[in-house]
Amino acid sequence: MHADALRLDEPRAADADFDERGFRHALGRFATGVVVISTGSGERLHAMTANAFMSGSLRPPLIVVSVGQSARMHERLMGCAVFGVSVLSDAQEAHSRHFAGEPQSRLAPCFTGVDGLADVVLLEHAAARFAARVVDRHPCGDHTLFVGEVLVFSLGENAPLVFFGGRYGSVAGSRLATPAPTHALPASAHCEHVEPGPPYAKSHD
Repeated sequence: MHADALRLDEPRAADADFDERGFRHALGRFATGVVVISTGSGERLHAMTANAFMSGSLRPPLIVVSVGQSARMHERLMGCAVFGVSVLSDAQEAHSRHFAGEPQSRLAPCFTGVDGLADVVLLEHAAARFAARVVDRHPCGDHTLFVGEVLVFSLGENAPLVFFGGRYGSVAGSRLATPAPTHALPASAHCEHVEPGPPYAKSHD
């Protein structure tokens, strides 16, 4: 038997001595991108860093975010009709920290409004941006999976920010060849001050 083979008599998730920290470290071996989820606009604007983001479907175009039920963003998403997801570029590590509860005093996040969608704004200079309509919510343990149908999206030229093993990084090559987006966001932009949310449930440790 291989030395690293799993054993069925080892502690399970339901056991009091289950190694939750080790489990989180194991999950951290899966490299991800980093996104900022946003809801509302103006004084009602709230944003939160997350890395539990995935594509759900191409037809229809669906995206999925997983948000801890204790997060303020969870309450916002339970009551809103639309939300935004900004995939951070490798130049936006400070944005990730800011919206994960580590305020960056020199950072002034700039958000772009979406014509026809009054309750969603997206970060400028992100690697990709999506505005989506909430179409489903699925409880998942201490999180909820929010499924959004993409209404508009845009692509940036910068490579994405990467998170792996508790650290930030980037992919090889700082610029990406980008085809013209088929559902581009409008050019109108405005800057919004956003209060950083609490550290998200899937924290970087």
